[in-house]
Amino acid sequence: MNKTIWIWICLGVLISSCSLSPKYEQPKTNLPQDFGVESSQEPISQTWWKDFNDEYLNDIVDEALKNNYDLAVAMERVSQARSSWSYARSNRYPTLSIQGEATRNKENPKQGEFKNYNDFSLSGILSFELDLWGKARDTDRSAYASLLASKANRDTIRLSLIANVVESYFGILTLNNQVQISQNTLTSREESYEYRKKEFEAGKISEIDMQQAKSEMASVRAQLQSLLMERNAAQTSLLILLGRDPQEIFDVTLPTQSQILPKAPKVPVGLPSTLLEQRPDIEAAEQNLKAANFSIGVARAAYFPTISLTGLIGYASPELNELFRDSTSTWNYGGNFVANVIDFGRTSANVKLSKSQYREMLLAYGQTLRQAFGEVRDSLYNYSMSFERLNSLNEQVEALRRTLVLAELRYKEGYTNYLEVLSTQSNLFAAELTLQSANLENLSSVINIYKAFGGGWDKNKYAKEEETK
Repeated sequence: MNKTIWIWICLGVLISSCSLSPKYEQPKTNLPQDFGVESSQEPISQTWWKDFNDEYLNDIVDEALKNNYDLAVAMERVSQARSSWSYARSNRYPTLSIQGEATRNKENPKQGEFKNYNDFSLSGILSFELDLWGKARDTDRSAYASLLASKANRDTIRLSLIANVVESYFGILTLNNQVQISQNTLTSREESYEYRKKEFEAGKISEIDMQQAKSEMASVRAQLQSLLMERNAAQTSLLILLGRDPQEIFDVTLPTQSQILPKAPKVPVGLPSTLLEQRPDIEAAEQNLKAANFSIGVARAAYFPTISLTGLIGYASPELNELFRDSTSTWNYGGNFVANVIDFGRTSANVKLSKSQYREMLLAYGQTLRQAFGEVRDSLYNYSMSFERLNSLNEQVEALRRTLVLAELRYKEGYTNYLEVLSTQSNLFAAELTLQSANLENLSSVINIYKAFGGGWDKNKYAKEEETK
């Protein structure tokens, strides 16, 4: 009997190789072979933020990876997807259960005569649904693709988190420098105003010159106040990214002193366009497409009958101490056949829904791919232009500093009015602030290249997971 049951089970496993899902093929896209620049074989480091050589930055990136709530939620979703896959995978195998029963019975076979007896039984039940149409297999494959998509989404969030932390940190350093420039400028304007005020009181200059100095001083003070508010908002955003506690958000421990921003590291450009297929968001889009493809097979399987095999072996006895004797053994096996005759279009509607969801995922994949190439195009262009803009602004600042010296000499010698000096001072102050912003833009362009090329993504990770499937 045991051999018979196992023969049926093995036969069911062997014939459960059919699949009603369409054969999956990666969507064909017209990809460029390069990006119009010299090709490089240098890989992008998975710890690319360390290229900036800032230990404090390295520490807060590690802190964010440990404590950020958005990343923690993404990791929980991976855990949920893994559990869903394990559940779907288990449906491809038989179920073994144990059933025990003990009853006390009373019969009245004849009028006025009663008979009491016991009934004990213990049996093992083996059941298995034949996967003739590949429903369990496609459900397994769809759940596994969803698991990989969930992991890729986690990696997308991780990459975005790191980029946001790095850019926010450099943004705060930039604001620190701008605040210091504004404070130094304000001190200079206050001294200038006090000097002009004394000159006006002594009758050496007109009130116009004094009021112009006062206006310039107030303008710089207002700019400083605006920068302080902007820095406070940037600090709060970074602290939230780091997952700091509410008390720690109020006890700001981030740098507030001015310092020279690091130079933008040289990054490998001209990487082959196939690298974009390793971006986690593209990986997620393709895995969602695969999951939708296999779901079509699951929906189609409902058109066909379900066949289940069941086997039971055990013991039944009216006496507990005789339960496991050979004479009390019992067994049975059989099959079950269920098929829809009329379901009023339920299955057809579900198949249409699955096909529509597949088409939606196909469109989402195409849009994700195009968005990725657009980000790469912009990041490469901004990367090259940011260096040129930085050089131009350095030239502007140097020229304005020299102009200010000349304007002050001309004013002292009486060749021009004080308005020329104020105008030059104002232009220099604005240019110095812009130069700091340009330094940040230069660093941001590097960060965006790392992000656009999926920096930190392990190209062998999903291949290894597929091998262990």
